[in-house]
Amino acid sequence: MTTSPKFRIRDAGAVEGDDQFVIAAFDAVIPYLTSIGSHEQWGTIPFSHREGWVDETVQQIKDSSKSSALQDDQNKNGVLRIFIVEKKCNADGPEYFDPPLAHYRVSSDRRYLSVGFAFVRENWIPGYIESQRHLQVPESERESNIYLEVMVTDSRVGSLRRGAGSALIQGIRDYGRKKQKKAFWLDGWAGNDKKLVRYYKNQGFEVVGDFSLPRANKAPWVGTLMQMDI
Repeated sequence: MTTSPKFRIRDAGAVEGDDQFVIAAFDAVIPYLTSIGSHEQWGTIPFSHREGWVDETVQQIKDSSKSSALQDDQNKNGVLRIFIVEKKCNADGPEYFDPPLAHYRVSSDRRYLSVGFAFVRENWIPGYIESQRHLQVPESERESNIYLEVMVTDSRVGSLRRGAGSALIQGIRDYGRKKQKKAFWLDGWAGNDKKLVRYYKNQGFEVVGDFSLPRANKAPWVGTLMQMDI
């Protein structure tokens, strides 16, 4: 897929161990969010401890890998695609990183360290956004959009993930342009002084509107719907 001087983006499921990388990075983001005051975004329970979550995620990666190879599936509304962003590292250079859980793909003279991923759907708006009557998505964009369902960079690799989110966003936008989509949509958590919303604004997204979702025995989940032209 898209490449940059520092990063490469590819389909999840193409390399053995991709599923374990995604699961581990999801788990690692929980303590990271807590450390920056954003624990209310996804809670404090590791994703892998949530009933049925691991099996569902592994199946999603398998389905995404299959749909990437089948043109007919790619054109279906709401089909999930999962992309992994890799950091280009010299095999023995200063960016070499080898903790027990590092997920590398090795080529002739480089290692590609997985540093993040994104879940993306085409021609799709989530039901919790559809239920917000004050948030209007133009009909033309419902039928020709890319929706970023979730994006995570791996907090375990420290500064090696810097720029990975931007690379993913640009890669997904390029993918949407190739598929002749009109708009790139997402929603982000709006708590903790809207730090995540400000991040996406700095990436070129514009705010459409805010919303809140009720949660049992908890404060509402607050979010912001955002959009970028492709």
